[in-house]
This record gives sequence, structure tokens and C-alpha cells, in this order.
Amino acid sequence: MTEPGNPALHRMLMDVPVRVEVVLGEMRLTMEELSALTPGEVLTMEKQTGEPVDIYVSGRLIARGKLVVADGELGVTLTEIVDARTVN
Repeated sequence: MTEPGNPALHRMLMDVPVRVEVVLGEMRLTMEELSALTPGEVLTMEKQTGEPVDIYVSGRLIARGKLVVADGELGVTLTEIVDARTVN
């Protein structure tokens, strides 16, 4: 990343909140199936344990990572920064 041309603007942008999503997988359910779910029920995702997860910032794919557990909390370790020029 290059140095910003306007340091004041750069500092201001660093305080802007963004939405970060980690996509573990997807599944399709009908409304009937969704309403029939009970607490504790397990939904099977398309990705297997150990497969990379996609990380989106404000709806844009920016990285991939692996799930980790640290101090009893679920987190993500970044393994790849996605080059936006190569993503369709």
C-alpha cells in the first residue's frame, strides 16, 4: 500500500466503521424448513473443517483465512489477501 497523499484524510478514514463478514458456507432452506429449526440443531455447510473461509469487507472479497480458537474464542487467521484485479 502506498503512503496517502492526504494524511488528514487517511486518519479520518481509519475511524470509519466497516462491516466484516467471514463466510463459512451457504445453504438453501425453504421457509418451512427454516421455521422448523429448533435450538441446538446443526446445519451442514458446504465447506469442510480446515478449508479456507472467505472474508468480505463491506460486501467485497478482500481475503481468505482459516478458523482458529484462541482463549476460547472463535477467530480467523488471514492466509491470503485477495488481489481485487483478479477477482471476477
